[in-house]
Amino acid sequence: MANPLVSVIIPTFNHGLFVEEAIRSVENLADDRIEIIVVDDGSTDETSKAISKKLQDQGYNIFIRENQGVASSRNFGIRQAKGKYIIPLDADNRILPPYISSGIEILESNPETAVVFGDAKIFGEKGGTWVNHPLQLDEIIFENYIDNCTIYRKEAWETVGGYDENAPFHTREDWFFWLALLGKGWKFEYLNVFCFEYRFLQNSKVRTKYSVLKNRLIINSYIFPVQMQLLERFRSSGDLSKDTVRSLTARLQSQLAHYHFITGNVLNGYRYLFQALQSGLSFGAFLNQAIGWPIRRMKSKG
Repeated sequence: MANPLVSVIIPTFNHGLFVEEAIRSVENLADDRIEIIVVDDGSTDETSKAISKKLQDQGYNIFIRENQGVASSRNFGIRQAKGKYIIPLDADNRILPPYISSGIEILESNPETAVVFGDAKIFGEKGGTWVNHPLQLDEIIFENYIDNCTIYRKEAWETVGGYDENAPFHTREDWFFWLALLGKGWKFEYLNVFCFEYRFLQNSKVRTKYSVLKNRLIINSYIFPVQMQLLERFRSSGDLSKDTVRSLTARLQSQLAHYHFITGNVLNGYRYLFQALQSGLSFGAFLNQAIGWPIRRMKSKG
């Protein structure tokens, strides 16, 4: 396709059983403004490797390369993209029409908006819906609630240098990307309709890695300096009040203290806990964590 408007980027790693469904969901949109780019990130199972080779033989725009993680695969695919707008689509998910019918219209009409995100239907090992809400700075800075399946400007991706390929465990890369965009002043728009279908897999790699408490400590320690910089930016701009920034700072410090305590890093735990107290953590909450933690630890050993 010579001049696509939208590039759908589909990284896949050992998801050969699903990737053709993801591709068909894009093709079913029957929109000639869309190009599809698939990046096989070094699949190791024979079924996935065979399907990637089959897709390549069928003429699909698929790149097969050594495993480097999903952030690297997305960046690689986006560098090949010709579209003005990007939709990252996981290989086990399926796209729905609203990003094309409404997402483009929002982005075309609002040049300060980088990202349009919407709701999802859940299928797979459990069903249901994922109904989101407009961006709240005090929420997104503490934890991610926006799936990577959005539609956004390639220009915005360029302004932050793409997805962070140095993040630990190749997880939470979408959250780090959103925070980087907010740090550049980009806006987000919520589209209150079902925009994609999310396949729930209980033992997904991302879910399994983040469930390990030691990994949570590493991930949250990695992003903590970025969160602090953003809070200062939001305070200076007036997007968040001084009291809200103090409260969020204390909450983030208290969270790090908690992860340090439960992984055995007691000195670091108390260091962050005292910082949280200075930032505005209530004395009651401070005592509960400072005294409650060793009591709970002794009980668990007894």
